[in-house]
Amino acid sequence: MSISKRKLAANRANAKKSTGPTSDAGLARSAQNRMTHGLCGRFAVLESESQREYDDLLERFMRAEQPADDVERELVAKMCRHTWMSERSVRFQTACFQHLPKTEEQKTNDKRNIGVLKDIHVYLRYQAAHDRAYQRAAAELAKRRKDRAWERHGFESQKRAEAEQQDRGKRQNQRDEMFKVRHAIAEVKLERDRI
Repeated sequence: MSISKRKLAANRANAKKSTGPTSDAGLARSAQNRMTHGLCGRFAVLESESQREYDDLLERFMRAEQPADDVERELVAKMCRHTWMSERSVRFQTACFQHLPKTEEQKTNDKRNIGVLKDIHVYLRYQAAHDRAYQRAAAELAKRRKDRAWERHGFESQKRAEAEQQDRGKRQNQRDEMFKVRHAIAEVKLERDRI
């Protein structure tokens, strides 16, 4: 399909007019255009959430886990982010339940009419995914700590084994010296008896 030169020139002229947002606020706002629920993609605290609450949660995680290095700090931050996202998906699940007007039959039987939005399965899936991601980060953190403790313990037991080997060597040297002394005493006795 060919486009005429006139249409092509008009398209190019129109494209030059559309520059999009240029201010920092406009760029930040337009960066959120596609965000529907914030349960996947790059992590961000939503406008409806409290940044202070997230920072407090992160601080509690850091205090509780006491990360030893940058890698452990990132694992703890990842655990915090996935906890936050899992709780976000639970809030969205709660919003999927709607109280509908009662029918006459429900009014007479004193029953409630609750509707469930079809998006609930999406939020359940995201909650499960974030819970699994939390578990993976927690397991990796535990593995790193176990390996570090094993290395420390391994070096300590290696030093202990070396010390025991040195003690065995000293005891063997003492036995050898005692053997030489006893042997010399026995030779002196034999020589004395011979004389």
